[in-house]
Amino acid sequence: MTMKLQAVSNRKLYLQIADQIREQIADGTARQGDQLPSERELASSLGVSRPTVREALIALEVAGLIDVRVGVGAFVSAPNQPVNSLPETGHSPLEVMAVRRLLEPAAAASAAENIDEAGKARLVAIAKQMRAETKSGSWSPENDRALHLTVAEGSGNALLRELLDQLWNSRSDDVDERFHRHLADMESVRQHIMADHDRVVKAIVAGDRQAARDAMDAHLAFVENAMLTVWD
Repeated sequence: MTMKLQAVSNRKLYLQIADQIREQIADGTARQGDQLPSERELASSLGVSRPTVREALIALEVAGLIDVRVGVGAFVSAPNQPVNSLPETGHSPLEVMAVRRLLEPAAAASAAENIDEAGKARLVAIAKQMRAETKSGSWSPENDRALHLTVAEGSGNALLRELLDQLWNSRSDDVDERFHRHLADMESVRQHIMADHDRVVKAIVAGDRQAARDAMDAHLAFVENAMLTVWD
């Protein structure tokens, strides 16, 4: 199918892109069951990156306008909300991840030096529960958050803990949550993330500052790369 789209240039590009596609659905250009052009085609038409297009598609999925099938494509679905309803978020998932990559490795390094025995015990317990969930094929965003914020708490820096709490609150936005849910639905991604978490916890419990920093940095780099490429 051919869609008439306009290039965009301002921030929050993904919402502008989502709005253009929403209008195509509203006026009947794109109908229920139609497959949208590929990410590559949309990115080329709009003059933006494929990850930005991906964020737009997730926003449309959250609005109930399309169905994203990882590895297959995006299809127009019957909207379960008004066709002009799009989720408004403060920051895009990729923006949030970029800042997490700046702060969380430092938090892990500091936690390796400052976390108390109770904090270590919490980390070990959360990781154990997450390991059981991963083995059963499930994933808990609540436990994921709990592990990362326990690391932040263990850093001993209240401001750093507050900043990371704000970032994780941003992750509760519908678009960000759905973005990560698609990743967690992939077994290979879940297994890799669990192994990463185990390395982070092990390094912090051992008091190894550099290993903790490296483990958290590698973990976030993997997740960011998965957000950018794993659907290709």
